[in-house]
Amino acid sequence: MQKSAGLAVAAVAVGTVAWSGDPLALPLAFAFPALWALAPSRLTAGIVSAGYFLAASRGLPQGVVNFYGSGFGAGIGLWFAAAFAFVFVHASLWTSRPGWRRAGRYGLAAVLMSVPPLGIVGWAHPITGAGILFPGWGWWGLAAGAIGLLAMTTRVWPIASLVLGGAVAWSAVTWTAPILPQG
Repeated sequence: MQKSAGLAVAAVAVGTVAWSGDPLALPLAFAFPALWALAPSRLTAGIVSAGYFLAASRGLPQGVVNFYGSGFGAGIGLWFAAAFAFVFVHASLWTSRPGWRRAGRYGLAAVLMSVPPLGIVGWAHPITGAGILFPGWGWWGLAAGAIGLLAMTTRVWPIASLVLGGAVAWSAVTWTAPILPQG
């Protein structure tokens, strides 16, 4: 029970900080797969997923109001519908079997949340951090990010965290703000 609560709180913190609007914080989203994989049960995996997604997409209700001119209730409804899809996929594919089975299932969840129809509500996808971690790498950076996400679901997650942490440090040191076009 205490472990589950700790994982849920950590997931909310990861979602909040990673998706705070600071591009250099975005690679923290790579911690989500480890939290998901450390869940002791399918229910906890669902709670961890909900905490991460709802915290990461917390601006969605107000965005719906601003974009569509609708009421706040519509924004809340879309927010929870999108969260349901994210949570359903991640909770359904969670497994208690450690190792590459779990990594494969997380990989399937990541793919499902990347392509339509579920990809349409796939906001807050951790792979988004690959562009910050591996700038200029193109498809190789995306592949390195995907491998990093999968490694975070295995027993070697501490080593993967160190490697990804090194990439975060390198990215932060060499970071240059993008140049916005005029107008």
